[in-house]
Amino acid sequence: MIPDTMLRLLTTVAILVASAGCERVQVGPQEGQLAPAFQADAMTGGHLRSADHTGKPIMLVFWASWCGPCRVEAPQVQRVAQNYGDRVQVLGVNAGEDRPTATRAASALGMTWPVAMDVDGAIRAAYAVSAIPMVLIIDKNGVVRHRNNGVPSDVHRLLDGLL
Repeated sequence: MIPDTMLRLLTTVAILVASAGCERVQVGPQEGQLAPAFQADAMTGGHLRSADHTGKPIMLVFWASWCGPCRVEAPQVQRVAQNYGDRVQVLGVNAGEDRPTATRAASALGMTWPVAMDVDGAIRAAYAVSAIPMVLIIDKNGVVRHRNNGVPSDVHRLLDGLL
């Protein structure tokens, strides 16, 4: 027969082990967390909702026209968009500019991916963006897998691993 103390201990351990498997992924902008959902006006009109782009990896790029490194890396982001086609969704978030300014810059830089207008900074706040360019790689389940200032040098390895 098992003493009461031992039985209680075994029951407690069983409950802890069972509940550990039910742990939810925390929402946040850091690696291993679920990416915060957002909705904003799209640069080309209408609305852009992050929830509409789940089910495939996302490369989320925070940028602005006045950001020199953003302008330098825009062609690299465009190559990613072209190389992966509809297997990976590239999304941009413009950091606080008005639509005409962002539209002119996007056109000049050859951006073809959807851009959310973050005029009030709410998306940047949700993603704890303190400097741009900021690039996040998010898996098909919405979990942040990479966060970096700028396009990572191994972006293809990262994306290929998520397909």
